[in-house]
Amino acid sequence: MEKPSLSELLFETDWVGSRPVYYNEATGAASHDVNDVIDFADVELDAEGLASYLAIGYSVFQRTPVRGVRIMPPSARLWREAGGRLRVEELPLDLDSRLTARYGEDEIVEMLRARVETAVAAAEGDVVIPTSGGYDSRLLNLMVAEPSRVRSYTFGPTARQWDSTEVARARALSELLGTKWQRVHLGPFHRHLDEWDEAFGVAVHAHGMYQMEFYRQVGARSQAGALVLSGLCGDGFAGSVDPLLEGPMDGPRDVERLIFTNGMHADPGAAVLPSRGLPAEEYFETHRELLQSPQSRLVEEVRFRVLLTHYLLKVPELYGLRVDAPFIDIDVASAMMTLPAERRHKRRWVTEYLASRGALFADVRGDDRYWLYWPVMRGQPLAPLDAGLLAEVVKPDYVRWINRTVSWRGLWCEGYERLGRRPGFRRAAACLRGRGLCQRRLEAYHAYMTLRPLQRLLQKRDAARAGEAETRRGPGAAAAPDLR
Repeated sequence: MEKPSLSELLFETDWVGSRPVYYNEATGAASHDVNDVIDFADVELDAEGLASYLAIGYSVFQRTPVRGVRIMPPSARLWREAGGRLRVEELPLDLDSRLTARYGEDEIVEMLRARVETAVAAAEGDVVIPTSGGYDSRLLNLMVAEPSRVRSYTFGPTARQWDSTEVARARALSELLGTKWQRVHLGPFHRHLDEWDEAFGVAVHAHGMYQMEFYRQVGARSQAGALVLSGLCGDGFAGSVDPLLEGPMDGPRDVERLIFTNGMHADPGAAVLPSRGLPAEEYFETHRELLQSPQSRLVEEVRFRVLLTHYLLKVPELYGLRVDAPFIDIDVASAMMTLPAERRHKRRWVTEYLASRGALFADVRGDDRYWLYWPVMRGQPLAPLDAGLLAEVVKPDYVRWINRTVSWRGLWCEGYERLGRRPGFRRAAACLRGRGLCQRRLEAYHAYMTLRPLQRLLQKRDAARAGEAETRRGPGAAAAPDLR
């Protein structure tokens, strides 16, 4: 009698996909680390996945820039069948039934408090809260019943980090609650470029190295295994400020707005591989009915962007810390989504709660100018990208422009940008920029950080192929002559 075939469950993703899982359709490899599933000696670029990555800065629609390397969707299981083939099973998300209930704002606060206390009770030692001075981190600080256990840390994203609004408000919150707070000075975080590649590979651009520098210092100051409370997704579920989520979606262009981020990508027009571009039209047609609900649109937006933001969970773990994200608890998130639109708009209910606790700090201000990347570009110049190697991906002239603009020769662009933010100069700056007389340095920086993982991918591919060739020749074979 023939034995029934058995399937092996490899991975299961949560409802928002906060811990991405990558798998290789050809080899059957699967892992939370994209580098573990790439067969570097057999790398082929996926034109559609590459186009999306360049345009957005991270992988979407379950595709990566590597052919055959896919990303599991949220709320899904990955099975290995008896013959070795991988199968993805998408699980239904019963969001409608959760949204039929109605919760008062006090009930939601207590639900969040209970969720935080459950995580804190299971931890030993320090409770670390990265406190930006924003609403999410302030809420998390207020939810901890034992403030003496809290260690909050803040960095300032301004040129003079100690003068930022984030630092001023985090300090004020610590004084109000009696927690222990420290400011972390961000050093030259470009030194983490290779470390970022080992952790995130080609799935997302190298935008979060400042978080590596931040948690490197936080980990050194905290007890081993300390618990980090992350505010991941808190802003969206507590109340979005995006008008798109409040009105109907009319077509694929609205889908693209769900995905795009604030300029952190490269120019897809510089790509050399022909592609159809973003598959937003296909997605819109298959999700048209779902996207009519504002709550469902919000969930889809979070699911798209969590691949970009999941570093908020992964990076602390790289430095020996445990992480919990209370806002992505499905009960907490769905309860917040049931609030009336007028209370969710610009998180009005959160604002009033913070004010009732004396933690709004509307009058506590510092420097709000976001200069996070410019000082580190000056203090730690970036090595030029390899235009010849990247010619497989983008036009060499585009790479050369990036190299010029992020180098010392691009400092005049930074000065121009700074001047253009001053009253009296903004109109002139906008006019010159519109005529193409100044290329923006941050645009080049974001493009650099998008192409850098692709360059490392190609370097690893060439090294793997060279290693295979060396193995075939054998230890006693002579090296091939250099015919260049």
